Amino acid sequence: MTRPPRRLWLVAMVIIVAAAGAWFSAQRTSATTVSTIDLSDGRPKLFELGMGLCEQCKKMKPVMERAARELGNTVDVHVLDIRETANRQLAERYQLRVIPLVILADGAGKELWRHEGFVDFPEISRMITDRLERR
Repeated sequence: MTRPPRRLWLVAMVIIVAAAGAWFSAQRTSATTVSTIDLSDGRPKLFELGMGLCEQCKKMKPVMERAARELGNTVDVHVLDIRETANRQLAERYQLRVIPLVILADGAGKELWRHEGFVDFPEISRMITDRLERR
């Protein structure tokens, strides 16, 4: 039995590493909806602080997309990557301990509700209705 030439192995490894790099880059890019948000513009915000690579953050993506579609007339919906400098400051402000962290804030940035980890759309919808109707 003959062994494949070393060059073939080297080419295969380069292709694998390049493909992995491209996949990682695509995952990071798709996780970031905006780079930062203005919390003091007077409009309520629903935002998720996380990283696109964690499993719970991946599960949150369709939930946040649905929230943007169905609740966008009530709140601004954002997904924020904590690896970006501006978002790290936001993570500190809201005392991020677990990702994803989902926050509902009023138009001045005051926290009205938070959930650490995955949360489904019905719960988010219920909390938005409950918290914003009280005000």
